[in-house]
Amino acid sequence: MGIATSLKQHLDSMGIAYIVTQHPYAEGSANTARSAKIPPQCMAKAVLFRDEDFNYTLAVLPASHKVKRHTINEIFDRHMELADEEETLELFGDCQFGAIPAVGMAYNIDVIWDDSLQDASYIWIEAGDHEHLIRLDVNSFTRLMDNSLHEHISTAQRYHPPPKQVPLSYYW
Repeated sequence: MGIATSLKQHLDSMGIAYIVTQHPYAEGSANTARSAKIPPQCMAKAVLFRDEDFNYTLAVLPASHKVKRHTINEIFDRHMELADEEETLELFGDCQFGAIPAVGMAYNIDVIWDDSLQDASYIWIEAGDHEHLIRLDVNSFTRLMDNSLHEHISTAQRYHPPPKQVPLSYYW
């Protein structure tokens, strides 16, 4: 599939320079970053929220972080909750499920992004499928997000390494 049509049209209409890169199939932003061999703090993941009136907001944050929903609720002074699968599929119709680009403006969705993304030299975002990413330099990313709110809306996730494999002989 490559890059989603709506996303490509939006980037091109804004004159944003980008590079499309391919990586082995992966689902989930942390897995995608690992598969593409990029630092997870440089991978912008998109999390879709809605309020009680079904107004949608896309939170954009590093793959290495998790959203502080209470902070988003305070910023908007509304009760925000995660949108469900059907809503995501409907709003991002030209994307595979779970591969939402971090560019809500291409889909007429408001965006709030995490300030920590400004610390990276390059930002990678989903291109609309599970095998392609778009690489933007940080200046292009901030230009793309120019009319969107930004704040510290996330916190770094604790990494829990997988448990060590215990040999079967241990049990016998």
